[in-house]
Amino acid sequence: MKVFYSEVCLKHAPKHEIISGNLIDYLESPSRLIIIKEYLNSLSNFDFVSPNDYGLDPILSVHSKDYVEYLQTAYEEWVKNGGNKNAGLYCSDLSCCITKDTWESVYESAQVVISATMELKRFVEESSSEEINHFPGIFALCRPPGHHANSILSSGYCFLNNVAISTNVLKKDNNKVVILDIDYHHGNGTQEIFYLNSNPLYVSLHGSPDYPWFTGDESERGEGEGEGFNINIPLSRDTDDDEYLKALKKVINENIIPYNADYLIVSLGVDTYKEDIIGALQITTEGYKRIGEMIKSINLPTLFVMEAYNL
Repeated sequence: MKVFYSEVCLKHAPKHEIISGNLIDYLESPSRLIIIKEYLNSLSNFDFVSPNDYGLDPILSVHSKDYVEYLQTAYEEWVKNGGNKNAGLYCSDLSCCITKDTWESVYESAQVVISATMELKRFVEESSSEEINHFPGIFALCRPPGHHANSILSSGYCFLNNVAISTNVLKKDNNKVVILDIDYHHGNGTQEIFYLNSNPLYVSLHGSPDYPWFTGDESERGEGEGEGFNINIPLSRDTDDDEYLKALKKVINENIIPYNADYLIVSLGVDTYKEDIIGALQITTEGYKRIGEMIKSINLPTLFVMEAYNL
């Protein structure tokens, strides 16, 4: 499997954040990617690929120009005006600290995902049906994550919505896309971006009640053209492997396969793990293997985009 990755994604490294009024070490740290990369490097079937630079246009297909300009300039403007080297406009919570290196990492994270998307498109266009059926997919190992960011707002450690950017790249060629979000937290940003659209089909399995607190209910099914194409599956905080797999199998059979998509994008959060320090689900290592097999059974060209896990 090809893994798109860049060391530049490590440069965003705030020291602290505030949760429930307490100053703590920043949870979405560069060590997340380092640990994953080191483990994958110990295996023989992962090839690391550096991203290309596709510029701002794919990003601006999702995010407003004003918001992107803010991310590019906020740190310098804040420091110039006597701030304490952090910034908070366009943020919905205190997790989206902006440092002097944030934009560089955020931009590179998007380029990792865009590059992986372009490689997936190239493979599909140049391969036989037999080759595509045996293709393991492509992994975009990137940070900061993206699924909490909406078109004009950062939140939940997310600045640019990587899966939304990837989706729009694929949609340019009239492809139908499914986004399967298996992060512990609801992808409120992804939902907001595509809520009025019938393409993509957005499916989220997430713990509830939990962050982002005010989205992710089953009643949120899209509006207008998008009605019925936004599917939320809130799960109780003690959900185990069997319960999770039952819910996943149901939505695959009843919604994802009948949608007849051309591509599948997985928002790959593994904070559903039973020992995650923020999440509360009870998914085991064996459970992840079963989840992977079930995703494989969808039988679509697949891009896995790293979202969250917490050490």
